[in-house]
Amino acid sequence: MNGRTQLGNWALAALAIGVVVHVAAIHALPRFIMARALARFGETNQVRVGSRPTAASRGVVRPSPDILYGACVFDLRSGPLHVTAPVPHTAYWSVSAFDSATNNFFVVNDEQISGGTADFYLVRPNQTVPDAGHGRLIVTAPSRRGLILFRAVIDDETHLPQLTATLRQARCDGR
Repeated sequence: MNGRTQLGNWALAALAIGVVVHVAAIHALPRFIMARALARFGETNQVRVGSRPTAASRGVVRPSPDILYGACVFDLRSGPLHVTAPVPHTAYWSVSAFDSATNNFFVVNDEQISGGTADFYLVRPNQTVPDAGHGRLIVTAPSRRGLILFRAVIDDETHLPQLTATLRQARCDGR
């Protein structure tokens, strides 16, 4: 074998290894990141509301000190999850859902909710909801586990206690 052929074989091998490592990283890294994040939030199917973020806070990626956060690690193994949360229409509020690979698959904000409460079911494909006929929104999750993130903007320091109390009323459970 001449040197040129041998160099070509090495280049092809390096390229093949690079492609395999790249594809593995693209697939595995987001899932690894989300698994670590979910482990930090505690129990599944319960909303946990943190205190106001500081420079040292890392419960969520790049937290803002002007936003209060609530999080629910969801696990749909036992069936659909019923999510309810009062919506403070005094400032921006939202609820987002992320799958096990960090993909955002659902979001709704205060301007999109006409009543005073966000109310939806989170399901896996082919799961049924007992009272689906009652007009509730049904959101299909692409993965069994993931994260629901509630956010409320602190528009005025005097609203902080009320925003915190409102966020603490959010629920995600298997009812």
